Amino acid sequence: MPHLDHVFDYIVPASLDGVVKPGVRVRVRFSGRLVDGYVTARSDTCGTNAKLKPIDKVVSPEVVLTEPIMQLIEATADRYAGTFSDVVRAAVPARHATVESEELSVGEGRVYLTDADRQGWSRYAYGLALIDGLARDSKRSRRLVWSQAPGQSWSRDVASLVRAVCAQPTGSVVVVVPDARALGELKSQMHDVQYAGLLAVLSSDLGPAGRYRQFLRCLRGAVRVVIGTRSAVFAPMQDLRLIIVWDDGDESLTDPHAPYWNARDVAVLRAHAQQVALAIGSPARSIAGQQLCESGWATSVVPSRAGLTINAPMVRGVEPNDHKADTAANAARIPHRAWAAAKAALAHGPVLVQVARTGYLPALGCARCREPARCECGGPITKPDAAGTAQCGWCRRQIGLWDCPKCHGQQFRALSVGIERTAEEFGRAFPGVQVIWSTGSQPRSHVSASPALIVATAGVEPLADGGYACVLILDARGQLSRPHLDASEEAIRRWMSAAILARPKATVVVTADNTLPVLQSMVRWDAAGLAERELAERYQARLPPATRMIVLAGASADIDDLLQRITTPHQVLGSSADQRVIVVTKRDDGLRMSRELRSIAAVRSAHRGAGVVNVVCDPRRPDWSP
Repeated sequence: MPHLDHVFDYIVPASLDGVVKPGVRVRVRFSGRLVDGYVTARSDTCGTNAKLKPIDKVVSPEVVLTEPIMQLIEATADRYAGTFSDVVRAAVPARHATVESEELSVGEGRVYLTDADRQGWSRYAYGLALIDGLARDSKRSRRLVWSQAPGQSWSRDVASLVRAVCAQPTGSVVVVVPDARALGELKSQMHDVQYAGLLAVLSSDLGPAGRYRQFLRCLRGAVRVVIGTRSAVFAPMQDLRLIIVWDDGDESLTDPHAPYWNARDVAVLRAHAQQVALAIGSPARSIAGQQLCESGWATSVVPSRAGLTINAPMVRGVEPNDHKADTAANAARIPHRAWAAAKAALAHGPVLVQVARTGYLPALGCARCREPARCECGGPITKPDAAGTAQCGWCRRQIGLWDCPKCHGQQFRALSVGIERTAEEFGRAFPGVQVIWSTGSQPRSHVSASPALIVATAGVEPLADGGYACVLILDARGQLSRPHLDASEEAIRRWMSAAILARPKATVVVTADNTLPVLQSMVRWDAAGLAERELAERYQARLPPATRMIVLAGASADIDDLLQRITTPHQVLGSSADQRVIVVTKRDDGLRMSRELRSIAAVRSAHRGAGVVNVVCDPRRPDWSP
């Protein structure tokens, strides 16, 4: 409960005096029952005159909550208007008594920065000086935001930065990636670090015992490198020198539970508080990353022009004169230019086709007025496969006769086409060519260099031996027309993730107007330039990150009550009658606002009958609600 989000005093019995230390788990009696807690500090004095209860027992003598991590958790709770207990659940895994009694091996091997590592970073402007400087003095608080160079694997970039630190006698590294797929790819680049016994992996896939074992290896200083998903940003490493966050624009780095913290922002808080180096990388450039560069807090690192001349693919969009080759090119989902590029490339190797969505016909609408088709429950009507019947995407009820509430039409049409339908279309167009698809539920990690059509959803494109001979990005217009603030940012991140997999000078066709700023930035391979332009427009429009935006969701009366208590200058967008409003404040007042919301939540929580208002600071999309 928010009103209980503070430190409570207990007496340390003489029998426990030697084991009660800051950071250990204890059991205490609270409100008539035994509950778990952490010791935050010990003192000879007490700030209250009330009679104190004694600590019941020490659950474990292991100091699992170190002082720096405790401060980071509190800073994260402040930043996102949450509670300490909500954040600490992600930072400290559940105890496993058997694991605590195990003898954990200590890595004592060494790794070295190789010529291949230096060559990889030489593809970036000033990249060679950067990695050599990190190898000489990793204690210096370097902060950089880099955009991936074509022809260079992101996992090799990250592994090189890790080796630069580990080549020195002391110092540790924390690496955060979005998902298990990226974790596996990065781990494959760190065989030498793993062989030396210096690597720990923090992931939910390990299970309770495995995760706690890896956590203890970090805590006890048995390893120097930890790689993991978003919660790894809290890993209690000794002598931390560098934090690396890869693909910071990925939604997976935002925790889906209150207070909805983002791993990139927590990494920034930690790097600032502990004065360590920070490297944030992405296939493109996030708006938040660009804001760090323009504020002077971090340095922008981009591919060198010489490297782009040699390794960058040839990006093409749909041009106005394409109608000369195909009169339907501008309206077609797969224009003539894409078909021609795929046909020519299949003689030399595999062709990647990136699709934005899964399913056969993920969304259906009225054939007459194109109104989205809805079930009686309000869910979208979809068609899962070619032979299947239409059904509700929520309640799974099969739809027989349907009547459009707007025009009373009874025929469906596809509003968006998914991966299965796309694979079917390409299979008919290229008979005899193998068609392989990769989705989140059925991912493929690797394909050979043999000619084939690889149809994949964004984020699960398999690697191809030697790279793809051609890359086609479909549904580009639809991705850019999404009614979201981050539409352009998310689109170029997905597109460049696919384009990087192409061979040098290979053709990349994007089915959107070639004159659009997003396409022009891809043609020049200048994601940082697009982010700079987008950031300037957001400052003019007073949109995040120029301002702090906070979503409040709950009952109308509760929202009104909370809004009346806010004293920080702000603007309210929307009406509480919709059970959701957006609060906008100046960026400089952002921390003050989140702290005040945290305090207000505690006051309201103590009042019987007050309803809960969900608070989401800096949501990825302003239309998002818990």
